[in-house]
Amino acid sequence: MTDSSNSGSISRYMAKPLTTTASRFALVAIFSGALFVFILISLHLLQPEFDPTWRFISEYALGDYGWMMHLAFGLLAIAQISVAITIFPHIRTVSGYIGIVILGISAIGVIIAGIFVTDPISVGPDDATFSGSIHSIGAMLDYTPVAALLISLSLCRIDAWKPMKRVLLTSAVIAIVAMLVFVLLIPQDGQFGPEVLAGMFGRFLILADIAWLIIVGIHAAKLGATK
Repeated sequence: MTDSSNSGSISRYMAKPLTTTASRFALVAIFSGALFVFILISLHLLQPEFDPTWRFISEYALGDYGWMMHLAFGLLAIAQISVAITIFPHIRTVSGYIGIVILGISAIGVIIAGIFVTDPISVGPDDATFSGSIHSIGAMLDYTPVAALLISLSLCRIDAWKPMKRVLLTSAVIAIVAMLVFVLLIPQDGQFGPEVLAGMFGRFLILADIAWLIIVGIHAAKLGATK
């Protein structure tokens, strides 16, 4: 009875070895996330007319280098999907599976936001174009911070991920806080201006999301390399 109980307890925390395919997706997530950050920084330099304190990153798609913002959204979605595929075999809890679903929905939202160009921030909700409205719907589907927290709580139960517990949970909580602050900064009347620092906190939120994705990707890649 004791042996059976112990083996059951141990099996709850054992992770399946990462396959070669999963390890490759981990590397894809790292590369995609890093390239997203590089492109975003480049856009700040190439299009300084978009004040980063209150203009959204989506507006870079309106400028001369719009194709770069479309590419960046695609890279973010690839990073999200790659992380989901990589860690799926290590998820053992209901909350973890919910997190995977939310991460998948977030990727779909990012893809939608990347395909449909946003309206300028000066355009109010009543004057939004079809493309701008669909873009907003896509953006609202992105709940990566929630997925990050649920997935992190699940992964931390696995022995292979326990050394990353503090880093995973800290990065996930930072993303959650950034998301809450960002939401609270959105004016109820939809009218933005320099006094609304939604752009700055929106950038902090997206970088927090990317940081978590890269952290997961790096540790997964290490697990794949040591199998």
